[in-house]
Amino acid sequence: MKHLTLTILGLAAALLTSCTVFTPEAKVDGHTAFTQKDGYPAFYETYRDEDLLATGNSSNTSLLIDISDQRIQLLVGGVVAIDSPTCTGRKEKPTPTGSFRIMEKIKDKRSTIYGSLYNGDKKVFGGDRRKYDGPFTRYVGSSLPYWMRLTGDGIGIHYSANVKRYPASGGCIRTPMETVTTIYSKVAKGTKVTIQY
Repeated sequence: MKHLTLTILGLAAALLTSCTVFTPEAKVDGHTAFTQKDGYPAFYETYRDEDLLATGNSSNTSLLIDISDQRIQLLVGGVVAIDSPTCTGRKEKPTPTGSFRIMEKIKDKRSTIYGSLYNGDKKVFGGDRRKYDGPFTRYVGSSLPYWMRLTGDGIGIHYSANVKRYPASGGCIRTPMETVTTIYSKVAKGTKVTIQY
């Protein structure tokens, strides 16, 4: 019976280990280093180092967005404090790569391009308003909470409940609520953002 119990416990531990996305294998400045596992882009799980996050502020943070893995990382002093799923631009509207700086932060931003058009009380169109040439009396932009602008032509990081595990946005970086609120609180205008494949 003792052997059976140990076997069951061993199998349970192996199963839990195989479900873990992140493998802490080393220490960096006293913090457990983040390492990704095989199959990483498919996962929805978020890695958070709460102790490291507590030391993060607008003077020691930066962001790294990896389009291939569809992940966003908040770095504190160059060390990964958050690694989270994100959703970047689809093939027709790709997210630009390169080095950027956060240009503006608006907690309750509304899109000036994507939204709903109404004629009186009737909704006549939803989506990219530039594609509609009919009559309308009112435009309501889509909500982009925790907006962090990266380009002058409307690319930014924001909250979305629609974070797919593949590129599906109109160019922006869609981010889950818990992640984007933390990032928003730790960065400032001028914070460096690197977007790469």
